[in-house]
Amino acid sequence: MYDIGIIGAGPAGATLARLVASKHRVLLLNKDRQKCCGGILAPESQKLLAQLDLALPLHTLANPQPFAVTVIDINSKLINHYPRQYINIKRNKFDQWLLSLLPESVDVRSNAVYKKAGVDSKTVEVNGDYLIIHFTENDEPKTEKVRWLVGADGGASLVRDQFFGTDPRLKKYIAFQDWFDNNEIETQTDSLSSEINFQNNYVGIFDNNLTDFYCWTIPKDDQLLIGSAIPLQTKDENPLLPDARNRFKQLKNYLSSIGLNFGQAQKQEIGLIVRPATTNAINLGRNNVLLVGEAAGFISPTSAEGISTALASATALANAINSNKNVLKEYKKNTKNIIWNIRLKYLKKPAMFNPRLRRIVMQSKLTALRK
Repeated sequence: MYDIGIIGAGPAGATLARLVASKHRVLLLNKDRQKCCGGILAPESQKLLAQLDLALPLHTLANPQPFAVTVIDINSKLINHYPRQYINIKRNKFDQWLLSLLPESVDVRSNAVYKKAGVDSKTVEVNGDYLIIHFTENDEPKTEKVRWLVGADGGASLVRDQFFGTDPRLKKYIAFQDWFDNNEIETQTDSLSSEINFQNNYVGIFDNNLTDFYCWTIPKDDQLLIGSAIPLQTKDENPLLPDARNRFKQLKNYLSSIGLNFGQAQKQEIGLIVRPATTNAINLGRNNVLLVGEAAGFISPTSAEGISTALASATALANAINSNKNVLKEYKKNTKNIIWNIRLKYLKKPAMFNPRLRRIVMQSKLTALRK
């Protein structure tokens, strides 16, 4: 019997496991994966790592370390440069580093895939019915008993879907991200691309004909990432949706048309992003099933950045669990500031994603770097 079963070993799951391990018996299911993520640490993430008394090891960092973001508005044909204090990281190395911090008391099951959980009504513990977790470990079926089940399994959370169903306020996007060899990247002289240093800058691309979110390019060591977040049609939840693939292809065609030659993709990543339409869609859980990180809906509605909210919500839940009080009540109290910070980001949404307002902001060059 475990006190806590955590599904997902990303920043939220690994951080939660580490912070509760001294007082509780913890099971952590770690599914091998390649997350579709740009691997950028925002200032909020840096602050939280400092509060957790953690310093990034060198092997988790990627080159270069840009200090600005170039924004391209395809609709208005405007380009601006904005200062940003981000840290460029190798996402897989970052996740592995967080896992390496776990004490030996945490039972980490590698290559484990969560299937479902149910209650054995014949056995009643002091704190209520325990849950039986069904999963596979190296393709072998397994079961374990836990008092608390925590879904830390990202935007495509199976725990959330199983226990809470589909929430229409959670808008779904398919993220496509191609990796290209930086040595093969060329920009044509006397073209628009020659004004943008794709190999040294972060680039955000906005085009409401492609998506009501945004697209990006990110240099990562000797590679260039080109990605986009495209709305998933509610009538068809197939991530290989032809319309979404076609829109991603249109993005790459646009980059080619402005003079960026990037050759053949070395690999492609595909992932699901869940973007709550309102903070009321954030779901912390109920009874003895709790959600944390992106599974709960903790994600930036403007940038889709989720590492900072993963760390923050995991810390909030760990403090609630370790308090020996009503866990859900304490968790709600501990996450108030996180939710308010996300609420403030909703105020920025119109200026970023409404074409007219975005054009006005970019034309004003408000906060932009002067060149």
